[in-house]
Amino acid sequence: MKKTLCVLLLSLLLIWPAGASAAGFRVNINIIKQDDGSTLGELWYNESVIWRLAFSPDGAKPASTNSFTPTTVVTPDIVDGFFVLKIQ
Repeated sequence: MKKTLCVLLLSLLLIWPAGASAAGFRVNINIIKQDDGSTLGELWYNESVIWRLAFSPDGAKPASTNSFTPTTVVTPDIVDGFFVLKIQ
């Protein structure tokens, strides 16, 4: 029984990428380190950005008003001696 389940699981893992490629599904994850020290991660699905995650090292908020709407900004800070991650 265990052998059959393992063979089934391995065959599904081998079949799924081929089927997804044939259907034209494209998933891409980009991670970019910028000059100001911030790190930006993006999740792309079928050539469009689904979610953007920005890590800001110095507590600064993005000043751009033209930013992508579903962007989550994570900013580290120290409040009352505790290390906190502010998520906006």
